[in-house]
Amino acid sequence: MKGYRVYNSIQQLKDMGFKRAAVAAQLQINRRTVDRYWTMTADEYETQQQALKRGSSVDDYRDQILYWLRAYPTLSSAQVCDWLKEHYNEDFRERTVSRYVKRLREEYGLKKVPIPRDYEAVPELPMGQQMQVDFGQLLMPNVDGGQTRVYAAAFLLSASRYKYAEMQSRPFTAADLVNICHNCFRYFGGMPREMVFDQDSIVCVSENAGDIVYTYEFEKFRQETKMTIYMCRGADPESKGKIENTVKYIKGNFLSNRLYVDDGILNGSCLEWLSRTANAKVHGTTKRIPAEVFKEECEHLRPLVGFDEAVLPVVCRTVRKDNTIIYDSNRYSVPLGTYNKQPEVRIETKEGTQSQAILKRNIYLSIFWHILSGSSCNCNLSFELL
Repeated sequence: MKGYRVYNSIQQLKDMGFKRAAVAAQLQINRRTVDRYWTMTADEYETQQQALKRGSSVDDYRDQILYWLRAYPTLSSAQVCDWLKEHYNEDFRERTVSRYVKRLREEYGLKKVPIPRDYEAVPELPMGQQMQVDFGQLLMPNVDGGQTRVYAAAFLLSASRYKYAEMQSRPFTAADLVNICHNCFRYFGGMPREMVFDQDSIVCVSENAGDIVYTYEFEKFRQETKMTIYMCRGADPESKGKIENTVKYIKGNFLSNRLYVDDGILNGSCLEWLSRTANAKVHGTTKRIPAEVFKEECEHLRPLVGFDEAVLPVVCRTVRKDNTIIYDSNRYSVPLGTYNKQPEVRIETKEGTQSQAILKRNIYLSIFWHILSGSSCNCNLSFELL
């Protein structure tokens, strides 16, 4: 229902005693349309329509718009609207131009086709030369019946396709990344000469024409390991397709349909999966088993550098609904009400003869904690509410 029929129907229902809301519901139109025509006389409606007809129409520029659409296949309707303002000083509504452009594309078969990108095969890199790094995340069902968002960091040696991954239930920080990189180096038994990253905020602060400003933690890591860092172009995942496929593989083959308990159990299972599946199956591109190729590549890796484990970030554990946490396969109780007030605690471990925890809030409390289930524990645990 358009134009005069809408106006006429509104006036008829108004004369019959209908209220505005009832008229809008009856005609299935917006309440604002009813308000606009409610007090308008027939003469006023005719004057308004004549004024609209006298205005310039988008169809007046049909030939020019068709020329633009044929010359620039990726041209958007928003650009068409802007160019009409720029070249003809016409102030059309974007929705009007969008509908008109869509109609022209359908009428003349002018599909909006992006300019194809040319690809070429990249020669295989020397062994020990490069490692690619990327991140992913996935919602996993947890033991409490809810869902936990898990963040994964994936590492791939470009020559052998040998993989490493580590997960946690909170977003990565720059300190987390540095720690995980050292864990990866220890897993590989050495370091590559180059690492490839996305332009992620935990790696670099800014990038301008190759001038990269790294985060403080990552810059320190780069200097200590004498690592060459290569940053991919922003929003260009195809420039590092190897690691992109690895992240998909980890999410689809390992994380999907798995029950989340805690970070420690998940990472332990991941290490087993890497040995059992990810690094043990024949790679689709190289047609070789990554674990076997890695035996050759590990000889080309640089030796490990010293790493002060005292600066490692402390371990975090999610508080379960029954006010317990799981650490080192043991279940520990936390104060009643912790789950509702703070769903995560931070843990520091020290060697000792008893299990002790320090709960840090505004004041410090020393409490002797007990193991509810699991193996015996001979450590001193320090818990801090986050």
